Amino acid sequence: MSLEYADRFSLHPGTWRSWQMFPGYFGERMTPYFSPIHIRRVEPLKSGKSLLRLSFFNACYEEGVQDFALELKVLKRATNYLLADLPYDRERSAVIGHIEFSWLERFCPELLRAHPPVSHSSVSLYLDSVFAAR
Repeated sequence: MSLEYADRFSLHPGTWRSWQMFPGYFGERMTPYFSPIHIRRVEPLKSGKSLLRLSFFNACYEEGVQDFALELKVLKRATNYLLADLPYDRERSAVIGHIEFSWLERFCPELLRAHPPVSHSSVSLYLDSVFAAR
């Protein structure tokens, strides 16, 4: 299933997206967490409360525990991103957006250093090759 709107950001299984979570996992206050994610499943919960369940592969999380299934409360859906609260932790919010090489360069430079891209033609093909098409 997917979550799709003609003029706003959509989530589709099988696609790579950017994930920015505030606050992240480290630091005492607002150190954010950034990672490419590979969407596995999108399930609108049809509660009338803008809730959805999202299953995804969290590429930069610790190896072996990278599969996530979270409930999200959508706060805003713009052209290029979605802003959501994470109900399991009232202090956290996430921005899910389109992903491109410039985003990786800015927020995940260690990934590009460890796995230099042969081409910049497709960030999705690059991520598929690095993470063996999870």
